[in-house]
Amino acid sequence: MAIEFYSAAQSRAIDRFAIEQHGLPGLLLMKRAGLFAFETLRQCYPQARKLLVLCGAGNNGGDGLIVAQLAAMAGMKVTLHLTTAPQNLHGDAAKAYRELNALGIDCQAFQPSQLADCDVVVDALFGIGLNRLITGEMAELVEQVNASGKPVLAIDIASGIHADTGCVLGHAIRAQHTCTFITHKPGLYQYQGADYCGQIHFSDLFLDDEILHSQTQQAASHGFDFWRAQLPPRPYSSHKGSAGSVCLIGGDQYMMGAIQMAGLAALKAGAGLLKILTREEHALILTQALPEAMCYPPAQLHKVSAAAKVIAIGPGLGVAAWGQQLYQQTLALPQAHPVVMDADALKHLAKSPEKRDNWILTPHPGEAGVLLGSDSQEVQQDRFAAIKALQQRYGGVIVLKGNGTLIYDGANLEMCLEGNPGMAVGGMGDILTGIIAGLLAQGLPLYTAACLGVYLHARGGDILAKTEGRGLLPTELAALLPGLLSLSG
Repeated sequence: MAIEFYSAAQSRAIDRFAIEQHGLPGLLLMKRAGLFAFETLRQCYPQARKLLVLCGAGNNGGDGLIVAQLAAMAGMKVTLHLTTAPQNLHGDAAKAYRELNALGIDCQAFQPSQLADCDVVVDALFGIGLNRLITGEMAELVEQVNASGKPVLAIDIASGIHADTGCVLGHAIRAQHTCTFITHKPGLYQYQGADYCGQIHFSDLFLDDEILHSQTQQAASHGFDFWRAQLPPRPYSSHKGSAGSVCLIGGDQYMMGAIQMAGLAALKAGAGLLKILTREEHALILTQALPEAMCYPPAQLHKVSAAAKVIAIGPGLGVAAWGQQLYQQTLALPQAHPVVMDADALKHLAKSPEKRDNWILTPHPGEAGVLLGSDSQEVQQDRFAAIKALQQRYGGVIVLKGNGTLIYDGANLEMCLEGNPGMAVGGMGDILTGIIAGLLAQGLPLYTAACLGVYLHARGGDILAKTEGRGLLPTELAALLPGLLSLSG
């Protein structure tokens, strides 16, 4: 079952729909959220006996008040800090405070010694509606929590993280666990959100599908198994020609390793034939390193590309005259084949933008910034907006790499939740280019090939990370591809 993502505004609209159209009391939803968070806290920290609960003035703070109430009834020592006077609480949050106060728990002014005396901090300061920078006393409080080293359970999202983009709004609490409710918010998984929200625990609060789907999702994450199932079994009558031919273009001076890795990945992903156009002086070395490859000089571009099922250009292409000429010649070819474009090819494209339906572009945030005339920081500030702008400008399918890699074809937006920081090493992008090209060669549609390619890449990285940690080698990932695809024939 796919994970669906909704913006903060959509999440609030779903909450209102449940209350106003289905008659569910807001306090009931608050108590369900608080109970789920408290049960998660007990599971994650079974030895915890003393809680410091930090609550803001809104419903997110109300969820925290329910956690405090349940903890007090369970015999735990609860220290409560409200960022506003109790009389300023309204609605369900005010009701939750009165119930807690009836148990003998009152709010206290924050003191750093409270951090030293607690086992776990419950962060219910700001909810998903935060869209301003945290400054002043609140910023000091956030940084004191972070400096304390005490474990943090966040309610809905770590305070200071933008729910839609994952950006840190000045300062943010670093939580080890986050309990989120009703919907999955993109900011939990995008950009900095993954570093601050920790392990995600989700509850739909027992809402039915009519309520949960009263808004249109922004994105989905179908998972590795779903996309792997899209690759049909290979018939016994298959031969190398029917398995598809890949034409790879790149490998300028000092960068032949990039095209070699892309070629290795294309073959490991199941392509039947691999033809590489590269510098003539590289041909012998490449075929010695990768005997399965056939290497050709750039002068053979038209002949070789005509026999290929897919063209991939960019790994090791370079931005000098040699690469620029090959790029221009490639784009001048008849648009009969799908094209995968990465790395330096994207830099050439940015200089002379054009829009096509038959290609897959695979930029990292820096390359995406170049394509959009901005920079990586601006791209990371709103990755959803960036990938939509890229697709609008360039067409086809866009793969915006990074944690929470996004794949978008103008209608469908997929977010990959797999992968790990150990994959941050040169050559991983070349492997992804080769994987996607190899899948296209086998007849998969562009969007399907892009999604499966991203998940294969990420799953392989996660398998390696279990034994290698950091220092993963791209070629080691390529070696895992046949096993990962084995269930598809």
